[in-house]
Amino acid sequence: MEPREDELPYDDESDHEPLIRELRAEMVRLQARLDQLTAATRDQAEEAAELRARLTELEVAVGRLRARYRRAARFWGVIGLFYGAAIGMWVSWLFR
Repeated sequence: MEPREDELPYDDESDHEPLIRELRAEMVRLQARLDQLTAATRDQAEEAAELRARLTELEVAVGRLRARYRRAARFWGVIGLFYGAAIGMWVSWLFR
């Protein structure tokens, strides 16, 4: 008899098989769940990148609209100034 046999008197592999099968099944389930989470994270990262790109495009478009609004406001301001000057000249001509 070997000394190891005395240390491990109960080492029947058939008793461990159901536990091993259960643990392997749990490992497969966990690996599948990990794969799902990884794919979802990858999809979310791609979607976030697309949203960031779209946001950048929108910010550029808003900047263009603001610049156009400023130009139009200046244009209408100049027109108002000329109309004001013309009306002022007309009123001063009337009071002569």
